[in-house]
Amino acid sequence: MSGPTTAFIIADPVSVLLTAAGIRAANAVQAGYAQSAALRAGHEADREARRAAQTAAGEQGLAAMRQAAQAAESELAQITLLAERLGVAEQIQATRPPPPASEDETALAAYVRGLQTLSGELKSVLYTEAARHMDAGDDALFELALPVAAPAAPATAQRLLTRIAHLGPVPEDMAGLALEIAGAASLERAELLTTELRKRVQTRLETEQNRQAREATALVLEQSLKDLGYQVEAIAATLFVEGGVVHFRRQGWGDYRVRLRVDARAGSANFNVIRAVDEQSNERSVLDHIAEDRWCSEFPALQQALAARGVALNVTRRLAAGELPVQQVRRDKLPRFADEEAATPAAKMRAREH
Repeated sequence: MSGPTTAFIIADPVSVLLTAAGIRAANAVQAGYAQSAALRAGHEADREARRAAQTAAGEQGLAAMRQAAQAAESELAQITLLAERLGVAEQIQATRPPPPASEDETALAAYVRGLQTLSGELKSVLYTEAARHMDAGDDALFELALPVAAPAAPATAQRLLTRIAHLGPVPEDMAGLALEIAGAASLERAELLTTELRKRVQTRLETEQNRQAREATALVLEQSLKDLGYQVEAIAATLFVEGGVVHFRRQGWGDYRVRLRVDARAGSANFNVIRAVDEQSNERSVLDHIAEDRWCSEFPALQQALAARGVALNVTRRLAAGELPVQQVRRDKLPRFADEEAATPAAKMRAREH
């Protein structure tokens, strides 16, 4: 039996980033189908009049989509070479959108969209991870991973700056340090400055990877909850960066839902069952105890789903069901879910009165 539960969130950066890349690619495929369906619906009225022209255009569009699919597959194959060197090729294959069952323009367009999204995500993840390995002396990874040119600087400094070129403009302090290396009065001074630049580059890589991993963790949490059948309040990408509160529930839970509160600074998450009420009171219900027991029985499934995607929830505190009263929260302060129009007798009574 379980009441409020606190857990530390431990995410393997590369695993959770690759998982999030796969989720975004799958979402891109679904968005592609949805967009095509919307366009078809919009043209339904004049479809007959334009059928001949659409047929000819469709054949050209299909040929173009085939070429686009080949290009996207080729780009992903190149990225997979780097993934193999980093030992994560198998995980990338698991995130790759499957080829469409039928070769029509809509299916191919959605497939291409998914591949392109995946490739874009993977480049950022793998370039950063490869750059972190440069100090281990693996220059072959450097050649594969970092094709982006860095600002002009002495050879060693340029090589270091190239490691972070894919992250955007080089920070002013690092660019200035590279110029200092170029104008160093002695070899000893240049070596000292180069050591400092190497340290700052490595810190930037690790900081950015950790930030991206925390954002990816929010996406993985949201998708995992949905996959387990929960209705989930929209989760901000910054949940594990800045902290915040999220609610989720199953259809049929009535007034009950689970509140997840994240403390980003401590790296912890607190889960507790709450009850939506119209007016707060000291009343306790036997249903409170049942709701907490129900969540207790379901919590391990969430732990397992997250662990499979690179996110561990290590429980540090768990209170027994009923040890603390279930928190009552005013209904108008909570997000609304799809089936809540029939949530409570009070809501039905108000509807009849109007």
